[in-house]
Amino acid sequence: MTQLTYNEAFDPYHAAFRFIRLNLACRLHKRIPFDTLRILDFYVLFPFRLQAIRLHSGDTGWRKISRSYEDRAPYGAMPDDSSIFARMELFQRAAAMSLVQSGHLSAAAWETDEVEFVARELPTSLAERCGTLNARMADIMNILCQIEARYTLGGREGLKDRTGLLEYRYDAV
Repeated sequence: MTQLTYNEAFDPYHAAFRFIRLNLACRLHKRIPFDTLRILDFYVLFPFRLQAIRLHSGDTGWRKISRSYEDRAPYGAMPDDSSIFARMELFQRAAAMSLVQSGHLSAAAWETDEVEFVARELPTSLAERCGTLNARMADIMNILCQIEARYTLGGREGLKDRTGLLEYRYDAV
């Protein structure tokens, strides 16, 4: 039997929406590596998986918040985090490219595999929807903003290493 299901992880339009939500929550108006945005996006989609990150000792309280989102886990077995994350990349890149084309991301930053949100007015309905969802997940969005500000991406003890989502051993440090 063939079964068709929808999964937000593999929808470039939903990824663009999540990117905009992250920008509104964390004010991402400086250049950041695209992989940082990808990792943050993964945890917007799967906040219950935050508890698997190796955190600084002062940030371990975040695990309790992450556990409170376990009811959002999809029904049925899912592949491991790194497999899902790898499959999401194509859709995340398509979403970012769409945001570059629409002028919401800097084209110059995108050429160097970085993202920089451009200050542009969002349609009112989109801004309201993002605000509503961000308020509903305010604790997770706050954690993700702190992760973006306090954790570096590459190298040993960087975000790639702590999450296990990307290879870090060959990073230029």
